[in-house]
Amino acid sequence: MSQQIETYEEACQAIAQWGIVPLSSFIPGHPSLESITQPEAWHTGMQSDPWLWRDRFPAEGVAAYGRFIAGKPLFIAGELFPLVKCLLSPNEALEERYAAGLVARSTMRLYELVNEQDGIDVRELRKLAGMQDKAEKNAFDHALIDLQESADLLISGISERLNAHGNKSGWNSTCYMLADHWIAEHDLVPVALSRAEAKTQLFARLEQNWSADALQYLRGKIKAQGSK
Repeated sequence: MSQQIETYEEACQAIAQWGIVPLSSFIPGHPSLESITQPEAWHTGMQSDPWLWRDRFPAEGVAAYGRFIAGKPLFIAGELFPLVKCLLSPNEALEERYAAGLVARSTMRLYELVNEQDGIDVRELRKLAGMQDKAEKNAFDHALIDLQESADLLISGISERLNAHGNKSGWNSTCYMLADHWIAEHDLVPVALSRAEAKTQLFARLEQNWSADALQYLRGKIKAQGSK
């Protein structure tokens, strides 16, 4: 997609057209939000700032947002996300995988905390999980990515850091919620398909606009994640 976009509405149309759009480029021969917008539009704090759109997409149900593929942030059109979730989700529920020793206790704990408090701020999540030490940061980050790559968790938006006077202070924080809850919140329909059926339907949709290189890359990544 060589055409540059300038508005949030145009970005929503691009996600609807392509189905899956990364935040920054990593899928070969495929557009990203970064590549279809002007560099000078980013981090201006204005309505035309693509950095701010990433909060609106999931909040308004336009797209699921998370590190679902290759640990990289991307947007998946709301209509397609149930299919992608079906493809990425292991056959067993997270609780079953934990009981079988396939999921770390820290990962399970993060899932439980988000389940208790949808939209939880990442700083609060790390605090409640007892993983605030620098030595535990990598484990915390990897657990969050694992939960997104299995489509158990997604990014629900961004929260502002405020001081005692209610004024913005410091960097915004990422917020998380369960993917199932996000699907229900935006009146999307979960799919009850086999992984093979979900894959056929998803790629039939993507083949309308994706390049051969991009499709090959995505097939490989989904296959690799499904074999974990």
